[in-house]
Amino acid sequence: MSPADEKAPVSGTLAAFDSDDQSITHRAYVQIRAGLISCRLKPGSRLKIAQLQRDLDISQAAAREGLSRLAAEGLVTIERNSGFRAVPISVDGYRELADACLTIELPLLRSSIALGDFAWEGALLSAYHISSRVLAQVGDDEISMDAYVRHREHFHRILFAKCDNKWLLQAWSQLYAQQMRYRHTFRELARYERGLHEDYRRFLDAVVERRVETAIDMWQENHDKVVAFIEANLRTPGLETRRGRGPSAP
Repeated sequence: MSPADEKAPVSGTLAAFDSDDQSITHRAYVQIRAGLISCRLKPGSRLKIAQLQRDLDISQAAAREGLSRLAAEGLVTIERNSGFRAVPISVDGYRELADACLTIELPLLRSSIALGDFAWEGALLSAYHISSRVLAQVGDDEISMDAYVRHREHFHRILFAKCDNKWLLQAWSQLYAQQMRYRHTFRELARYERGLHEDYRRFLDAVVERRVETAIDMWQENHDKVVAFIEANLRTPGLETRRGRGPSAP
């Protein structure tokens, strides 16, 4: 056996270890991110690595790496001598955040509609159908809430996927995650957005028919409705949930 042959299995083994490590780290990142967005990991709370390890059944190294990635995304802060902490939510800051998100969503939507093909249309309609059905079944349990969070984000990613500006997509992804933390602060939002089903159907019709300005106007109108509802109810006693659960429609 040549020296090259002797090294090949070792190299392959190292590659497998690297792949496993990346997979474990990514799972930790996804699980912690979901907890932050749904506010099960409470805004402003200290994030203890040992506790995350136990609760999520992950290694301390994976938890630390996941938290570091989330700090880069603005969902976690790193404090000297205190470790990691979930970024707090300011009620007064929601409209500013939502408007920043909308500023990016409008060019994303224009570009995606212009460049979208039939396959994109089909994927978009399918994603909306599933997220709507999941929304209809959301209760007070965390499982149904997490399912809707995933499907809602999937719908938005497909909606904007055809935009050819990667920087806009990256900026939107970070702002979207921050905005979703506000949208999961109370259950009443679910009932409200279930009532917007026909609005979303008309919006999707405009997208498929390439009526760009109509789609833009409807997207902004829905944005204003939801922002006004959230601002009003974040300050209303009795509508906030203890653990931050509350789904939103696409």
